[in-house]
Amino acid sequence: MLKKLILTGITFLTISNIFAQGKNTVYMEAKGAGLLYSLNYERNINDNITVRVGYGAISLDPEFDIDSGTIDGKSTFTSIPIMANYLIGGGNHKLAVSGGVSIISLDAETTFGDFDLASTTAKVFGGGYRYHSLTGGLFF
Repeated sequence: MLKKLILTGITFLTISNIFAQGKNTVYMEAKGAGLLYSLNYERNINDNITVRVGYGAISLDPEFDIDSGTIDGKSTFTSIPIMANYLIGGGNHKLAVSGGVSIISLDAETTFGDFDLASTTAKVFGGGYRYHSLTGGLFF
């Protein structure tokens, strides 16, 4: 249920990005706060502060062989990064200092039933250079 709610929220925010490009950014991030990848929505609060929420999921379909029998299963790793960024600098070129949390869960679905294997919240910090045109367009 939580996954559907988050996907609905991201879809709504993506559509709102079409109408208000100056304050909204939708982007894909690799090997960041969402671990392997995340689809993110970011909103500018003012010229120096932005907030973001993302969603990333990986599904694995392993098959285990235990004493001549097999156990079919599917496991899903989900991450939801929620962060704030402080931007230092002016114009299109800025230094970003970030902090927040990433909600991480691991679920498994097997022939024996569904299991919630692990769920945790990790603190996430980061920083780097960012190029973001004030009129919209590309974001690095």
